[in-house]
Amino acid sequence: HELRTPVANLSSYMEMMIDEVLEPTPERLQSCYGELQRLSGLISDLERLRQVENENLVLHKTDVDLRELSQVVMGNFESQLREKNLDGQVAGDMSVVSVDRDRMQQVMTNLVSNAVEYSTDGGCVRVTVEDTEDSGIIRVEDTGIGIPREDLKRIFERFYRTDKSRTRKTGGAGIGLAIVKTIVQAHRGTVTVESETGKGSVFTV
Repeated sequence: HELRTPVANLSSYMEMMIDEVLEPTPERLQSCYGELQRLSGLISDLERLRQVENENLVLHKTDVDLRELSQVVMGNFESQLREKNLDGQVAGDMSVVSVDRDRMQQVMTNLVSNAVEYSTDGGCVRVTVEDTEDSGIIRVEDTGIGIPREDLKRIFERFYRTDKSRTRKTGGAGIGLAIVKTIVQAHRGTVTVESETGKGSVFTV
């Protein structure tokens, strides 16, 4: 479905313009270009998923401070936070763990991106880091729309989206959280979610 829909839309538009049923106006050409962009984005998503699900995924581990990494990731969302009038916060302990920095930044980016996207204007996105004797814990919390209870068990599945009416333009392909889970498990970690509809969600790594 993810591939078939934009391809079908493109084929239909192009065929009608070739047959001169429709005039190739800038607006229609822009629509075709948008479909191509969605296809390109999906291919990129699939490639990233293939890479992280590869059994031979190699982790280049170094000592990384999760709090510092959280600050870097949150800083990358400065413009999106300002656009939605969201309060972005990073709190908690310094926690130095042995992880692949790039992969863990990918995890954090996906989680914060979701938190920003599904938060309502004027809300808060908060990352809290906790350091324990044998692990580092990251919590990404938002005050957004929340996740329905019946969807929580499947939220990390590939291509699963809680709102079936979402298009790729608004809801993505349902790949980001599958990537998060795969990378975290490759580090022998866990990722869980708690959520309440209308109040927000907390993802814990």
